[in-house]
Order: sequence, then C-alpha cells, then structure tokens
Amino acid sequence: MDLACRTDAGCDPPPISSRFLPRLGCNRRTKMSTFTKLIGLALTAMVALTPSARAQGTDVKFILDFISLGRHAPWYVALGKGYYKDEGLNVTILPSKGTADAIRSVVTGIAEIGFIDIPSLVASGSAAGNVKIVAVNYQKPPYCVFSLDPGANITQPKQLAGLEFGSSTSSFLPRIMQAFMEMNGVDSKTLKVVNIDGSARVPMLAARKVASVDQFIMSEPAIRRAVTDATPKCLFLGDFGLDIYSNSIGTTEEFLTKHPDVVKKFVRASLRGWQYALAHPEEAAQIQVQYVKALNPEIIAEEVKILKRIAVTPEVEKNGFGTVSLDTMKRTVDFMNKNVEIAGEKLTAEQIYRPGFLPETPVLPQ
Repeated sequence: MDLACRTDAGCDPPPISSRFLPRLGCNRRTKMSTFTKLIGLALTAMVALTPSARAQGTDVKFILDFISLGRHAPWYVALGKGYYKDEGLNVTILPSKGTADAIRSVVTGIAEIGFIDIPSLVASGSAAGNVKIVAVNYQKPPYCVFSLDPGANITQPKQLAGLEFGSSTSSFLPRIMQAFMEMNGVDSKTLKVVNIDGSARVPMLAARKVASVDQFIMSEPAIRRAVTDATPKCLFLGDFGLDIYSNSIGTTEEFLTKHPDVVKKFVRASLRGWQYALAHPEEAAQIQVQYVKALNPEIIAEEVKILKRIAVTPEVEKNGFGTVSLDTMKRTVDFMNKNVEIAGEKLTAEQIYRPGFLPETPVLPQ
C-alpha cells in the first residue's frame, strides 16, 4: 500500500532542437558571441519551462492522524488535483499510528504539518505546547457510541447508564464519555468500560461480545459491512451537546515563524481539497485509491459523505472551511482541562490557536 505520496516527480529537460536557434555565420567573432549568448538564453528559458524546474517548490511532509482511510480523501484530492503544486508545494502525505504519534511527529520535526486532534493536543499538556492550530477541519467531534439493533440499540444519552462500553482504559475517550453523560444528567459512574484493542472493537461488537464500542462516526460504512445480522446505531455526541473542536491543521511555533507563507499556502490548497472532495465524493474516492490502492472506493465515498456532518456547519457555510471561533476553541480546551487528566502544565486556547493563516477569500462549501 503506497502511503507516502509526492505531488511531483522531476524529469530531465528535452533536448534543444536546432530549429529554435537562429542561423548565424561562423566567420565573425561578433556573430559567434551573439550565437553563444542566444544558446545560453535558450537553455535558460527552456529549463524554466520544464517539469523539473517547476517541481523546485517547497517540500512539506504532512502527517495524518492514523493510517490512510476514506476520511482522509480530501488531502489526497488536494494532492491529485494539483492544488499543492499550484501553490509551489511538494507535499508528502504520511500515515501515523494515531493522534499521539501525529503530535509527536510534528513536535520532533518528522513532519512539518499534521492533522492534529485538539482534545489530544490539550491532553498532552506542556509536552505539546509548541504545536499551534491554524485551521479546524472537524468542526464537531467525530465521537460515536456504536451499538446494534437488535441489541443495546443506544439512541439517547440516558441509555448510557450501566452500559458496557468497549474502549481503551489508557485513552481519554472514556473520560469524555463520562463527562458527556454528566452533561446529560446521567450518572457517569455506572458506565462499564471494557478495555479492547482498537482493531478488535468492531469484531467484538459484531460477535455480541460487547454491547457498544467507541468509534468515529466515519466508521459506520465499515461497521455496517462487518455486521450482517443487525443494524449499527451511532449515538453521535455532537447531536447531544458536545460542542467542541477536533481534528485540525497544526504545526510548530518555529515553523510558523520561519515559513508563514508556506503554512498559508498549505492551508489554502488543503481547504480547496476539502471543498472539492465533499462536493464530489465518488471522484474523491477514485483519486485516493490511486495513492492508497488497498482502500475500497465505495467505502471512501460513503465516509466522505459522512464528513459533511462534522465539517460543514452554519459557521463554515458563512466563513469557509477551516474557520475557527475563539469561543469554541476556549470551550474545547476548558472541557478537556476540566474532565481529563493532563500531562504537565495545562494549555490555554490562546496558547494553542494562531489566527491569520486562513485564506483571505474564504473557501466555501459548494
């Protein structure tokens, strides 16, 4: 599976044909001098027009929040449609092992820019204090409680009381779930968290070994294919009061300071990819499978359609993709600081967010 993809590959300039050069006599030094100069000018002009010369842009490594999945199609659309190339960027898309790995890769310089989950960033505390958010892609958190019908069939927060919930005891997601329960008047102490590895949660749910699991809302197409004798049900936390940001474009303070124009160009090209992918999910799927051949284009298209639910809000329709509200950023940071154990010093919204990197002309949903 090809998970690292480049926007351009260089190639050698074509040979210069004699028909592009003027006929000059060789018996006069002045004409020979002119002839030599014209050769130099011709070479310079043709090299400037070759693909190898156009490829001399800025290299940028961008790391995802996980392995490449259908939900990541917008980034591959920006790659495949040439939006990064238009900005003079040679972008490499890298997979990661998860949100913590993506944050660590940006902090250590393995990647210049990352698809950073803000709750994870806040939970990392001072260890990730150097990472700054410049645009928000997931305007709503993607968290779902998946159950089955027939089965637990969880459709309301009150049904979370006493629920067996497959998650990870080392993750902060159970704490988010418990805080969500308290927000909705449900005793969070009754939640029964079962520690299940991420790759085993859907099989465990399908086999009825656990009543519910935590998964992103975009996982629904894959879960539906894995469960053949029931209907998956998603209790989407964003529908019941959890109004916080999630995955966003982030980089380090140093990179922002040294390369502000590169960040602006990357954001602009990426948001164009989001705009096009959400408007053309089937085409977006065909573009992504050119880079990640193991993916199912039908599942990609379905995941992209679900992305609209968390990426397009009234604020996005008004202000464009990537828009950031400082109030919502503060609400996100405060929610995490209050409900999750933080590693080291707690961060503030002002420390995390850096305004001024969104396109001057908003990239609006189509």
